[in-house]
Amino acid sequence: MSSQVEALSDNEIQALLARAVRLYAERVAARDEPLAAFPDGAQITATDAVVTTTAILKAVNVQLFELGMWQAWSGKQ
Repeated sequence: MSSQVEALSDNEIQALLARAVRLYAERVAARDEPLAAFPDGAQITATDAVVTTTAILKAVNVQLFELGMWQAWSGKQ
């Protein structure tokens, strides 16, 4: 583990992720144009994204099929 990961407790990391998700969703809802999830050069890997996305979907009890249906119905992708 990196020193950055070790410096924060699980609870602190969870709180940061929850805050970031709420802020991102609020910003996207307030805009007409899309907002990229990450800035250029963020170096988020596919594994990083899939691990985090899977945990988020599990936490809110949303199945992958339901996500696909929501995207189709809402026109948001």
